[in-house]
Amino acid sequence: MSFPATAARPLARSHAAHQGLFERGRTLLAGDLLPLLARLTLAGVFWRSLLTKVQTFGLFGYTEMINDFAVQRSHLRLPELPLSLKASTFNLFENEYALPLIPTEIAAWMATLAEFTFPILLVLGVLTRASALALLGMTVVIQLFVYPDAWWGTHALWVVLAVYIAAYGPGRLSIDHWAGPRFAR
Repeated sequence: MSFPATAARPLARSHAAHQGLFERGRTLLAGDLLPLLARLTLAGVFWRSLLTKVQTFGLFGYTEMINDFAVQRSHLRLPELPLSLKASTFNLFENEYALPLIPTEIAAWMATLAEFTFPILLVLGVLTRASALALLGMTVVIQLFVYPDAWWGTHALWVVLAVYIAAYGPGRLSIDHWAGPRFAR
């Protein structure tokens, strides 16, 4: 059964409008929003980990009442500069993380500097692919030597984000893209 020609024209126009709308949406997501979201998400994971390892200070403080006790909180926590590792960080690297071949203090500083540097580069979109690959390498080390049971719940997601960024680049909302094609492509 076929439609009369008069009924087919509105359907064809509707289909074309539908296709055009989704094509524009795909272009926007693929070129701008999706790479930015991937960069921000991967950066956020490692930045939050950094904040557990170093001394921090809070911005935009507020008081929250918990069980009738006033607890001071901050909307934004940032690392104190110069970076100063907490004693608990060295304890974690010595007892829980225990990487082979790398002395505890060196491993703690290497991880901390990576978690400080690469998320900043990812957010800005500077040396984006190299930063994603560095965090991918860090994720592999964490998976193999630190938390081998965390693949499906955590590390698989980090790997997908890092591989996506390394493979497809930072997107148009990045300094790499604006600086020129040799960095973004």
